[in-house]
Amino acid sequence: MKTIRSILFSCVLLTSTLLLSGCGGNWLVGKWEFDKERTLEVMEQQVTASPDAAPGGGGLLKDIVGGLQKGLSKVMLTRFEGVQIEFTKDEVRKLINGVGGAMKYEIIEKPTPDTYLVKTDDGTIVTWEKVGEGIRLKLASDTDGWVYFQTAE
Repeated sequence: MKTIRSILFSCVLLTSTLLLSGCGGNWLVGKWEFDKERTLEVMEQQVTASPDAAPGGGGLLKDIVGGLQKGLSKVMLTRFEGVQIEFTKDEVRKLINGVGGAMKYEIIEKPTPDTYLVKTDDGTIVTWEKVGEGIRLKLASDTDGWVYFQTAE
C-alpha cells in the first residue's frame, strides 16, 4: 500500500512540476497587466536607433522627429491604461479598470515556442510572444511595435 502511495505521489509531483514549468502547457494562461514603463522604454530605444535618423547626429530635426514619435507613442498607449488580460485554456478576458468582457480564443499557429498566433471569436488574429517573465502583444501597424504585459498582482 505504501508503495502505491509513493508511486502516485511521485506521478502527481512530476505532473505538477511539468505543468508549472510550462512544459506542454500554454504559457499565455494567467493574469497579465499592461506594463507601461517597459513598453515606453522599448519604444524610446526604437526611436533612438531608428534608421530614419538624420546622418551625423541629426541635430534639431532629429530631436523634433524623435519627440513627435514619442508623443504619438504615448497617445497611442492610452488605450492600454488600466488593461488587465486573463487567459484560461480557451477564453480570454479583457478588463479595463475592472470592466470588460470575455471571448473564446484558439492558438492557430506556433511559429516558435515563444510565439503564438491567436484567433478570437470575432475573427481577430494577433501575435503574442513570451518575453522573460512577461508577454507582449504585437501592434497591428507598419512598424514592429509591441505592448508589454507583466504578471498581474
